[in-house]
Amino acid sequence: MKAASRFRKIMKSPRKPVRTRQSWSGHRAAERPVEPFSPHGSYTLALAYANSYHVGMSSLALQRVYALVHAEGGWSAERFFADGAGEPVSVELETPLSAFGAIAFSVSFEGDYVNLLEMLNRSGIPRRRRGRADGDPLVIMGGACAAINPLPMAEFIDVFTLGAAENVLPDLLSALSGESSRSAVLERLASRPGFFVPAHHHPESVRERGGFFKKLAKLELSEAQMREPGHLPTTAIVTPHTEFSDKFLLEMSRGCPEKCRYCWATFGMGRFRWHPTEFILGALDRARPVTDQLGFVATAVGDHPELETILESANQMGFRTSVSSVRIPAVTEGVLAALAASGDRSITLAPETGSDELRVKLNKPVPNSLLLEKVRLIFRARFTQLKLYFIVGLPGETDRDVEEILELARQCRAIMLEELAPTGVIGNIHLGVNILIPKPFTGYQRDSVEDPEILEARLRILRKGARRIPNVSISTMPVREAVWQAYITKAGTDAADVLELAAEGAGVARLLREFRERIEPEVFRRNPAGERLRWQFLRAG
Repeated sequence: MKAASRFRKIMKSPRKPVRTRQSWSGHRAAERPVEPFSPHGSYTLALAYANSYHVGMSSLALQRVYALVHAEGGWSAERFFADGAGEPVSVELETPLSAFGAIAFSVSFEGDYVNLLEMLNRSGIPRRRRGRADGDPLVIMGGACAAINPLPMAEFIDVFTLGAAENVLPDLLSALSGESSRSAVLERLASRPGFFVPAHHHPESVRERGGFFKKLAKLELSEAQMREPGHLPTTAIVTPHTEFSDKFLLEMSRGCPEKCRYCWATFGMGRFRWHPTEFILGALDRARPVTDQLGFVATAVGDHPELETILESANQMGFRTSVSSVRIPAVTEGVLAALAASGDRSITLAPETGSDELRVKLNKPVPNSLLLEKVRLIFRARFTQLKLYFIVGLPGETDRDVEEILELARQCRAIMLEELAPTGVIGNIHLGVNILIPKPFTGYQRDSVEDPEILEARLRILRKGARRIPNVSISTMPVREAVWQAYITKAGTDAADVLELAAEGAGVARLLREFRERIEPEVFRRNPAGERLRWQFLRAG
């Protein structure tokens, strides 16, 4: 028996009976792996997504990690999701979550913190890391939330991975397979860059010893790495049971050429760089046996310098193509023609606000005149569904700025009618409205959430106004959810008891009421310039 066998999958009955076993047979039958992935290895990692199968399998990041684990010699992975009741079991073999030596959670949204804790509860795994013994799984968390601010979950997570999986996964798997105890794994990872180990790294002392920042550096893929074969993330398993039903997803680029003040991705993912066209087109041969549908995804899909060539080539190969949201300046006739030729009729843009002045303050200097030119191109290309994303609660925002969102919607509708009327088909414009959550490591990280009464009033303006515009629909973020998300985004380790109560079933309204004295100063106070922010211990020196 290997000394490191604790981190092998334990193929025996779990420590306690499974109360209600989720059956994944239907989902397994619908899955089409791009390549064979055996669930059997010398070591097996429990790869968990703290949300439903539908949401988790829509995540290219999760699919990428799944493929990377299987590419490591001797390793395999089994997937877990939050669906069902009782102890979660794996999709591959329906193995109980508690039977694994290590569980790696991928978390992209703070709202999934509660789901993660609930999955541990249902498995009989102690929520708090200090309550776990050698016989309990090591709980690991990666994804965007780990790099934004890991402190709210630091009482629950043994190891946070910071940065690209391609860079941190080899060290993680090597430690799991090479060490004989939890403590040895934690000590080893604490000495490596790209890992935050709460039992060893104490943020207050780290801040005092600036030279230690480097060990917690976020390790993003470099431009040179992205130009090496094997670093193109693509879908590992195609399935109809996702947001991107039956699509083979490909990452086009990382980072963004813009630095919008509200967006963590533009600050946290590094400078804009793209995958070589030959790698992207080469990956299509792997997609052909399992699907004829492609989805190109990235923070800035439209900024790939050869996007038109890629789309046209994919069309010629018989694929149907779609893209995630496109930056407004990147909308071109060629891109639209290629998408329309493949049957796509929906496109998403993010103006963020209705006024030119406020958009400039966001560091997004795109005038309405340019936006409307692009909208005309979209409907002229016979697209029928236009989604426009907006943010309310921005610093310096007025009611007039909010009303200009409705005016912009009216102008877009007028263009839609002009361009689509001759076809006899009238489309729809959807306004997706979110509330500003000042994220760590963004230009707004020191700002507060707008007063809830003001936010409610502005959302009422939008909902009432949108109802009066034919062919325009709207969805808005609840103010209560924005306050909750802002708290768990910027909080410290003292959020642990609040999150535990949420995992035990307490609703957001109750939590905001009972912990008002703790939450409101975090959410509604602006941090003055020069004040040390708690998450800055992650800064890479």
